[in-house]
Amino acid sequence: MPSSVEYFHYKQCSALNMYPNHGLTIGGTKVQVSGFDFKFQPEYGIVPHCRFGDQIVKAYFDSTVRIVCESPPNSFVGVAIPFEVSLNGFDWTDAGFTFSYF
Repeated sequence: MPSSVEYFHYKQCSALNMYPNHGLTIGGTKVQVSGFDFKFQPEYGIVPHCRFGDQIVKAYFDSTVRIVCESPPNSFVGVAIPFEVSLNGFDWTDAGFTFSYF
């Protein structure tokens, strides 16, 4: 039976590189993430995010191969915390990146 509910399918993005992988504890470091299949379609809930440990921030969509996010403040000096990206804030990549604060 036909439905009036719209369905939108998209591929999960892949992160291949991030730079830099460290920044100041006060936050504000612009982290560039390169990869592929990045998208920005807020009408479908597709807004790139970055996760620094357990802190989630929205990312700036630059292109389908690059997003940029700003590190949030964090007091964990010298600890390599997990860093991942997502297109919806729920489903995260598993690239194995880390970010350290100094």
